[in-house]
Amino acid sequence: MFENVVLGGEKEEFFPSRSPLFEQVKASIIKKIQTGEWHHDDVLPNEIELAKSFKVSQGTLRRALKELVQEGFLVRKQGKGTYVSSYEAEFDAFYSKFVPIRADDPARKWKTRVHMTDFEIIYPSARVCHLMSIKDPSEQIIHIKRLHYSQLESDDKVDTFDELFLRKKYFPELTRERFLGQKNSLYAFYQREFDVTIMHCRDILKATLLNAEQAQLAGLTLPYPAIIQQRQAFDINNNLVELRYLTTITDYCHYETIR
Repeated sequence: MFENVVLGGEKEEFFPSRSPLFEQVKASIIKKIQTGEWHHDDVLPNEIELAKSFKVSQGTLRRALKELVQEGFLVRKQGKGTYVSSYEAEFDAFYSKFVPIRADDPARKWKTRVHMTDFEIIYPSARVCHLMSIKDPSEQIIHIKRLHYSQLESDDKVDTFDELFLRKKYFPELTRERFLGQKNSLYAFYQREFDVTIMHCRDILKATLLNAEQAQLAGLTLPYPAIIQQRQAFDINNNLVELRYLTTITDYCHYETIR
């Protein structure tokens, strides 16, 4: 049964739940995004229309929208309205959220040229099953290896070794050729081509040493230190869709996060 309350002279109709009303509005908006009713880069109806559709005050709606913007589901564009987040359209916000590597020189930006060295369909190892919460070891995985050249020192020096494990059921039509066609942001590519929006990640960073192959490609002698980043990436429905290892030589860069 619905419960009614008067706030600020307005009558508000609660959703059938004990959680705060603005949280219920947030959940309903997220559901519309998850189901594809509202797609990335779609503009939302104006606040008056939204408040009417959810049968809440504009104050309650604004609080829900504000938190969804802070959490990365939505973005406000001055003079245009509120949009579902698009990593391609809002690259700077995406970059700050998902790319923690920064050049030591503050006048330069960490931007890499990427070369793919391997693309194959495999069955997951026991470790990959564990880290990706895969229960069926016969599930197909897309395994990709790439080299990153930051060009901070020279054009031909490898700075990062990238290894990706993608659950094929979330990227069913991904091929080597299609992956080679992606430009700029990997997560924008997921979103644009497969409607997979990465919403949050769990990163673990550890000190490591380059192996012989990595050292040779980077033109370095062993032993040589680096940082390895293990990332588990989750989509908007909280599915773990990507496992990634980034081994980075930090001679000219560092990891930086702001909380």
